Amino acid sequence: MEASGLDRVRRLRERVLAELERIEPRMRDLAADLHRRPELGLREEHAAGRLAAELEEDGFEATVGIGGLRTAFKARRGHGRPAVAFLAEYDALPGLGHAGGHNLVSAVAYAAASALGSVVSETGGTILVVGAPAEETIGGKVVLDARGELDGIDAALLAHPAGEDLVRVDSLASWSMEVLFEGRASHAVVAPERGIDALDAMIRLFVARDALREELGPEVRMPGVILEGGVRPNVVPDRARARFSLRAATARELVDRVVPAFEAMVAKIARETGARARVKPVDNLYHEFTCSEALARRYERHASELGLAVRPGPGRPFGSLDVGRLSQRVPVLHPLFRIGPPDLASHTETFASAAASGTALDAAARVCRALALTALDLLADPAAVAEAQAERKGSGAVREAPLIVEAGAP
Repeated sequence: MEASGLDRVRRLRERVLAELERIEPRMRDLAADLHRRPELGLREEHAAGRLAAELEEDGFEATVGIGGLRTAFKARRGHGRPAVAFLAEYDALPGLGHAGGHNLVSAVAYAAASALGSVVSETGGTILVVGAPAEETIGGKVVLDARGELDGIDAALLAHPAGEDLVRVDSLASWSMEVLFEGRASHAVVAPERGIDALDAMIRLFVARDALREELGPEVRMPGVILEGGVRPNVVPDRARARFSLRAATARELVDRVVPAFEAMVAKIARETGARARVKPVDNLYHEFTCSEALARRYERHASELGLAVRPGPGRPFGSLDVGRLSQRVPVLHPLFRIGPPDLASHTETFASAAASGTALDAAARVCRALALTALDLLADPAAVAEAQAERKGSGAVREAPLIVEAGAP
C-alpha cells in the first residue's frame, strides 16, 4: 500500500478507536442488560430488539424477523462491497442464564460494528450485524445460512469469552439425535417375561456406544443423557428416550460414517430386545469450524499493537459452533477473549457470574478494538479481502437434512 494509503488507514484507525471509546459505556450497559435478562433460544425478544434499536440509533437500518426466525435480525450501514458482518449471539442456558457469555458476544459485535459504521461512508463497502438466535439449541446461523440470509457476505467476525485469549479455534462437527425405544409394559416381578424392557434397550445402547466410539476413533464423541426410562421399579418400562450429541472432526465424516454407524447400532439393539426404535435429529448439522488464517494474522497483529497478550492457538476443539457451516465458504474469524482463569469452564454458574464481571466488560472493550481494526483492514484494502477469500477450502457438500426451526422440549 502506498504512503498516502497508509496515512489514510492510520487516520481511519484513529477515528474508529476514538468512536469505540465514545460508545464504550453503551457497550458495557448492553452487556449488563442482556445478562440481567437471559432468554432461551428462539425467545430472545428483548435481546434482538435492544440490539436492533441500538444499531438504528447509530445509523444502521435493521430488520427483525429474518429467515423465518422471529428473533433473528440483520442491520446494515453503507453500500456495496466488501460486505463485512459481525455476528451476534444472545441466547442463554436454562437454569444458568448467560453461562455461555453470549451477552458479551453481542456487546462486542455491536460496538465493533457501530464504530466502523462511523467511517464506512469514507471506506466504502457495507457493515452488517447479523443477530442469530438459538446457538445453544438448533443453530440459528445454520438456518440463516441455509435460507440465504448470509449470502453476499465477504467476511464475518465474532469473539467469544473464555478462560484464555486465543486467536485461532477449532471445533468439531456436531449433530444431536434423539433415540426412542418403545417396548411393552408388564409387572416387573409377577410377569417380567411378558414385557419388553425399553430401558434395558437404552442401557445396552449406552454400553454399545462406548465400544463404537473407540472403534470410530479418538475425535468422535457421543455424550448422551437419558430423558425417560420408566416410572416405577415394579413396572417394565415400555418407553425410554435419550439424546446424544454426535461429534466428529468433519461434517462429512459425521454424516457419512458416524451417524450411519450409530443408527445401525440402535437398529441392532432393537432387533435383539424386541423393542421398536426411532432415531431423529433434534438440531441442525453443525459443520466443523475453519478459522480464516488471513484474518487471524491480521487480528493477531492488531491485538499485539494494542497490548493484548494473545496466544496464536488453536487449542483443543472449542466444542461445536453453528458458524461452522458459514466458515466453509466465507472467511470467518472467531477469537476467544479471557474473562477469568484458565480453568474457567463454560456452561457453569461460575462462568455465568464471570460474564457479568468488571473483568469481563474490560476484556470485551479490549477485544472489540482488535476485532474492529481487523474488519477495517478489509474495508480499506481490497487486497485484504481477496487474500482471505483465496484460502477458503471447505470440507465439501454433505447430505442435507430438513431444517429444524423450533427447539423441541428435552
